[in-house]
Amino acid sequence: MQFWKYSTSALATLLAVVSITNASGPTDGEATADPNSAVVKLTTDNFATFLEENPLVLTEFFAPWCGYCKMLGPEFSKAADTLNESHPNIKLAQVDCTEDQDLCAEHGIKGYPTLKIIRDGASKAAEDYQGPREHQGIVDYMVKQSLPSVQVPESWEDLEKLIKEQTKPYILKVNGAADDIFEKIASTKRNDFTFIDVGKDYLKQLGKVINQDLKKASYLVVHPGEVVEAIKYDGKADLDKLTEFISVETLPYFGEISRDTYMAYMTSTLPLAYYFYKTPEQRESIAADLSKLGKKFRGKLNIVGLDANLYGRHAEAISMDPEIVPLFAIQQVAENKKFGVNQTEHPDGPSFKVIEKFVSDFFDNKLSPIVKSEPLPTEEEKSANPVVKLVAHNYDEILKDTNKDVFVKYYAPWCGHCKKLAPTWEELAEIFGSNKDDAQVVIADVDHTANDVDVPFEIQGYPTLLLYPANGEIDEKTGLRKPTVFEGQRELNTLLDFVKEKGALGVDGASLQEKLKEDKEALDEAAEELKEKVAEEKEKVEHDEL
Repeated sequence: MQFWKYSTSALATLLAVVSITNASGPTDGEATADPNSAVVKLTTDNFATFLEENPLVLTEFFAPWCGYCKMLGPEFSKAADTLNESHPNIKLAQVDCTEDQDLCAEHGIKGYPTLKIIRDGASKAAEDYQGPREHQGIVDYMVKQSLPSVQVPESWEDLEKLIKEQTKPYILKVNGAADDIFEKIASTKRNDFTFIDVGKDYLKQLGKVINQDLKKASYLVVHPGEVVEAIKYDGKADLDKLTEFISVETLPYFGEISRDTYMAYMTSTLPLAYYFYKTPEQRESIAADLSKLGKKFRGKLNIVGLDANLYGRHAEAISMDPEIVPLFAIQQVAENKKFGVNQTEHPDGPSFKVIEKFVSDFFDNKLSPIVKSEPLPTEEEKSANPVVKLVAHNYDEILKDTNKDVFVKYYAPWCGHCKKLAPTWEELAEIFGSNKDDAQVVIADVDHTANDVDVPFEIQGYPTLLLYPANGEIDEKTGLRKPTVFEGQRELNTLLDFVKEKGALGVDGASLQEKLKEDKEALDEAAEELKEKVAEEKEKVEHDEL
């Protein structure tokens, strides 16, 4: 599998906890904005006209019964009122999809609330709103939408004012920067950061403030309130390298995983270190030290905190015990390898000294990754079950036997479709004699939730059925054969045909099935004859006794 994608899915359990908590939403409250607020109610009658008259509109498509909508309603009203005072050219509007179903269908609304940014009346070209859903976050996001992707201060005073206003990391373009590259990055990341063109006239003054020579510098990443510690990019103007530089340097030395930040960390190519804590005091007691550690390993490792009360379930995803907190672990997201401080040895949580050594050992390749695996099947289990059971400890051994076609079912124990397929899968394995040493086709399964295994395919649901053809092309990332995915009806005859057509050995399962049937009938017939013979012998013995 493409592990970076799988890991993103795994980390999304962080959000799932919040989503489950919020999914029920408040049972009371109003999804409809306060009628006295600046939120405009749009209907089929006034929708087009209003959008044409207003250059920038954030429109919420909602349903009055929706719990999420009820949570958003008050925040949306507050944001509209704030913007009405500070930026009256930015409007917030609502469409009630229970009243204007056709209008919502026309704009492809499939869930509530859906928020879209519409510019200059072009509703068909609306952008999905991807910002926060609380009052100030909505305001900040929409103000940013109203500005050009690159801001150009007209005076030193304007530059100073703009810098002081920043509440998130921002990027400065100084002498020698390539405008087209900066513009491209600013256009794609305008929702995340503020991009400022300093201009040559203010380089000396800025250089004095940050105590750096800006003659050769091209870009600076600055954290709010830390302009003196601006981080300089000295490389050549290169789109990919500069994008990566910004992605790394805009993250804090010790950050926090949340709904708004998790994608920033997951899209980074760096390993991710987690510090799970239960109380703000626990986090605060070690934050300064972890920040120093993050600064030391900047560009090599990202360090984040996680509130175990909200995101404790993610500890299981990285093979740690969520009941023992604080805990510290490192995940190599791309390879899905996990390393954790021994929780048995540190039941009250690791000290910073332990964490510091652990990180050092990680970069010195002194740590062994945690491998989540079920126990290996016993010899009795192997002989009793025609389906070959895969676990993390035998997965590579079986999958890397390239002399056989290997057909694997990746499943989850809670999956209803997986349970329904199980008898058919067992019958398929029995036909191929899958658990025998001389089998040409191995029919196997693996509980994908309980075993850390490589898969050169993105698994998006269960069951996923992958056939690894004998002597097939090798995937460079995993060292396994590139599989062929089964997408047909999960019926025995269809599965047999798939193995014959897509397997490299062309094994005819239908013929094997017929032979197995004939052998079984012959065996049943022999058993019946033996039964009759025994009965005859018994009757003869009884007759002789008489």
